[in-house]
Amino acid sequence: MNEEKKELNLFIPEDLAEYYITGGAIASSPFDIRLILFKDEIEKNNDILNGHNVGMIRTAKTEIIISPVVAKQLRDLLDKELQKYEDD
Repeated sequence: MNEEKKELNLFIPEDLAEYYITGGAIASSPFDIRLILFKDEIEKNNDILNGHNVGMIRTAKTEIIISPVVAKQLRDLLDKELQKYEDD
């Protein structure tokens, strides 16, 4: 069999939101997998000016809903990238 891989044309808008993610939660059903991605941030208030400890707050930045097929594709892509860190 001669299988050719088709090259996809990707368009990434200049104003695409970008987040640094520090944690996540996951849930699934027979039909989809849901990822909620979080960022730990300093709680913004005036307590720091009054000498109090500054708290951290975990803020949900986005929810991603994907099919199990796409989840497997993403897993493979992540595994490939993580292997680069392990090889160094």
